[in-house]
Order: sequence, then structure tokens, then C-alpha cells
Amino acid sequence: MTNPGKEFMEKTRYPDYSTVDMILRVPEPSPELPVPKGTKIIKLPSPKRIRIPEMPVRKALENWEPVGFFSRSSLTMKELSYLLWCMQGERKLDGSLTRIRNVPSSGERHPIDTYFVAGEIEDLPTGIYHYLPGTHRIAAIREDSDIPFSMGTASMNFKVITRASVTFLWIASPHRSVWALGNRGYRSIFIETGHICQALIMASACIGCRVHPIDLFHDQMMVQLMGLDPESQWPLYVAAVGRVNRDF
Repeated sequence: MTNPGKEFMEKTRYPDYSTVDMILRVPEPSPELPVPKGTKIIKLPSPKRIRIPEMPVRKALENWEPVGFFSRSSLTMKELSYLLWCMQGERKLDGSLTRIRNVPSSGERHPIDTYFVAGEIEDLPTGIYHYLPGTHRIAAIREDSDIPFSMGTASMNFKVITRASVTFLWIASPHRSVWALGNRGYRSIFIETGHICQALIMASACIGCRVHPIDLFHDQMMVQLMGLDPESQWPLYVAAVGRVNRDF
């Protein structure tokens, strides 16, 4: 009987770099999933203009606890912009033209794309959106008031998802990492997703929100809902964000 976990670890050990696509001069994959022509692109408020209350790191960490229920509440576009920027936003290094993202990525390959279902976002129709870190904009994939219910079913967490202000889905394009790191890149996609989710938890605490991460979901239903290519675009992790009114 095979052990999938052990097999995965053995096949993703440190690679022989002479066999890696980057060394073999295979064309580099795109740093972002393509946006279909005609897709509506929405500019987000600049993160530099968003004022967020200061919060000690310890308090932000201790804000985390399991969420079983969200109160009905909405996020502003500024708050959404802040969360997206904290997770995957780009910035320049001091005194340099080099741009980096706000979370670590092995080899700076950034194999993860952020999609989200807008449930209760002010001035943003309910639907599916794709974050574009390079320009800090979002692409409207599909506007549909029933999307939160479909997402709740696919996530096997109907009550939480349907009351969340926003639900994020992180999608891996593994070839971005494998191109430079060989099979080791498959490990990187899972590690990076964890970095992104922790950034979301910390950032959400600063705007008075809580996060409910979800790793159990129907993969095929999620692929169909988001219109993904199951061969090259893998849904990895879900996180619902909202506010909890303890007096509710």
C-alpha cells in the first residue's frame, strides 16, 4: 500500500538543477493568470491612502480564534484594498527599483493567485473577482447574487460563507514554481499559501474582522465554479472574512 505523503516528500526533494526548465531555457511562465479580453477591470483605492488603526502584533495574533458565525456586516472598498495588498501587494524596496510582494515566495516565483467572492462589499456587486497584484486592480470574473450560496456549498461550510463579507480562494499555478525549482516547487505552493493566509489573519484583525480558514472543500465543484483549468490551476485554500458582534 502506497503512502501518498511519503511519496510526495520523496519526489519533491532538492532537485538536480541541470534538469530544471529555467536552466534548459524553457520560456518563463506568466506571473499571473490571464484575464480574458473584455473583462471589466476595477481600480482599487491606493493602499498608501488607507488609514488603519495601529495594533500591536501580539494583539493581532491573539485576535485569532475559530469562527462559527459571522454577523451581517460589510467591508468598504478601502478595507478590501488593504486586505488584498497585505496578502499579495507589491512594493519597492527602499532605495531600489526592485519590487517585491508582501509575503515570502521561494525564488520569488509567486505561484498563487487570489480569487474572491464578494458577499457584502460596499459599491461592489456580488460575484467572483481576481486580484491583479502588479497593478493593484481586480478583474470581475462573474457578477451573480447567488455566488455566495454556490461557494458555501462547494466549501461545505454554508452558514459561514453565506454570511461572510468576502471569501478568498487561493489558486496555485504550480508551473511558475516548478519552472525554476523543479519538483521542489510543488512544496513551495503549499508553504506560500500558508504565508498568505496568515497575512490575511493579521490584516483582518487591524480592521476589526475575523477569518475562518477552510481546507476541506469539493475540489471539482470549486474548479467548475471558478472556471479553472484543473490540469494547471489548483484550488488550495479558502478563507472567509467577516465581523463578529458578540452582542448579536
